[in-house]
Amino acid sequence: MSGLSEHARQQVEMHRNVAHMYRRRSAWAFSEAFQEERNDILMSLAPPREGGLALDLGCGTGIMLDKLSARYGRVTGLDISQEMLEGYDLSDLREGLSVGLVRGDMAALPFATGRFDAIICRSALHHMEDEEGVLAEIARVLAPDGRLILGEPANDNLLTRAARAWVKRRPSYGKIHTIDRAYTRRQLRELLEGAGLVVRREVRFGFIAYPLCDNPDLVPVLKKMPFANAIASGLRAFDRLLSHIPLLRTQSWYTILEVGRAAPHPAAGPGATAS
Repeated sequence: MSGLSEHARQQVEMHRNVAHMYRRRSAWAFSEAFQEERNDILMSLAPPREGGLALDLGCGTGIMLDKLSARYGRVTGLDISQEMLEGYDLSDLREGLSVGLVRGDMAALPFATGRFDAIICRSALHHMEDEEGVLAEIARVLAPDGRLILGEPANDNLLTRAARAWVKRRPSYGKIHTIDRAYTRRQLRELLEGAGLVVRREVRFGFIAYPLCDNPDLVPVLKKMPFANAIASGLRAFDRLLSHIPLLRTQSWYTILEVGRAAPHPAAGPGATAS
């Protein structure tokens, strides 16, 4: 891992300090159920490819690896943090599943061009210093008919912007993130288009439940309430209702996209003139 940028080295150090936080988060049943619902939506957009190759970028402790390995012939998880990778127990794989782990930088993927039929990038892009470079690398290693399933925080709602600004002022925040962004619908599409990628499907996720269930360490409200699991279940059900209301669905905290390569422009025919 020599030659890492300063930001990449900061990311390694940050993850070394907080890998335990990601494991602790799953100890809360309401948070685990929230994460599972989001992961199931991500997987619902991933096209099944028998014998296909899948890549989980920023795989962390391997939340998505088992799900991917049940659908694809070979799965690779990549993360810049060795501590995160060590949170996934390769020795406990079910028979017939094929999973490999790689420590690497998303801005310089150590894979051949056009290798992967499916790439999952869950809540990782907004931590990257060079978003354009990361998306260019994703586009490079994605097969021509492959799919990127991208999950990212949304920033279309003024209330969510204000809430994020409040969270960022908390003393514990700097220990968790070195760079943290959220994207408007337009910003995310512009980034993808710049890498030659286009959105095929969109699912909006997380309204009322998101700030309470996603990270109980930062917003510890439900942790202190009786019947927290039942309350969170009701909030998630209400969120699902909101996601189907046209005027409200774009105001979510999170967006999940199925992304493919943009169709190549047809070559100019005989007699065509440059504009």
